[in-house]
Amino acid sequence: MIISNEGVTAIHTDVQAIGIPAEELSALLSDDERTRAGSFRFETDRMRFIIRRGLLRRMLGAALGVQPAMIRFSATEVGKPFIAWPEQPGLHFNLSHSGDQIVYAFSRHPETGIDIERIRTVDGIDRLARNYFSAEEYALVINLPAWEKNKAFIKLWCIKEALIKASGWTLEHGLTAFDVAAQYRMNRFRVPFGDTRTLTCITPVFEHICGYATTLAIRLDEGEALRLHRYTFQSGEAVRL
Repeated sequence: MIISNEGVTAIHTDVQAIGIPAEELSALLSDDERTRAGSFRFETDRMRFIIRRGLLRRMLGAALGVQPAMIRFSATEVGKPFIAWPEQPGLHFNLSHSGDQIVYAFSRHPETGIDIERIRTVDGIDRLARNYFSAEEYALVINLPAWEKNKAFIKLWCIKEALIKASGWTLEHGLTAFDVAAQYRMNRFRVPFGDTRTLTCITPVFEHICGYATTLAIRLDEGEALRLHRYTFQSGEAVRL
C-alpha cells in the first residue's frame, strides 16, 4: 500500500506510461462510471477517464482493504467527490487531470485539494486576470514581460483552484476569498481562507512534470507539520520521489 496513514500522499501518473491495461482498470469501475465512460465522444477522453477512475479505485481499495469495485463515491453540493462507502473510512482524496497527466492527493483531512494545469498561451489573459484575480494578483500578471505572463497566470490559477478544491467552496465565491500575489514565488506557504481557517500550500508538488503547474492545498490541525509523501506511477509500479 503506497497511501500513507500519516501525512499526505501525492501521486502522479501519465496515461501513456502507467503500464496497467485499460481493460484491467475498466473492470474496477461501477456501472455508472462505465456509462459515463461510454458517453465520451472521443476515444482519448474515454480512456483517460477509465484510467484515472480505475487507478483511483485500485489505490483506495488497497488502502481501505476492500474490493475496488465495491467502493461508492458521492459528491458535495459543489461537486467535490468523497468516499460514501466504506462509511467513515478515515481517508479523503482529491484528484486533478490535464491532458494525459493525472495527480491525486490522499490524507485524513477532508480539506485537501490538488490541481494540475498545463502551462500554455491563454487568450484574453489581461481580461481574465482582471475579472477573477485580486487587484494585487492582477497587477502582478499584467506587469510581467510577455514571456512570463502566461506562466504566472497559470501558476496563480493553479494555486487558487487547489485552495478552492480543499475548502469545498464554489469557484465563484472562492476566487475572491483570498489573495496569493505575495506568495507567488514561494514553494510552501500558508493562506488565510475565510475568517476562521488557514490552509497550507505546496507548489510545485511534482517538479519532474515539465510544462505543468501543480499545487497541493490542505488544512492541517493546529501545530501539525506537513508530511508529504510523493510518488510517480510508471510501468505498473509506484516510484517514490
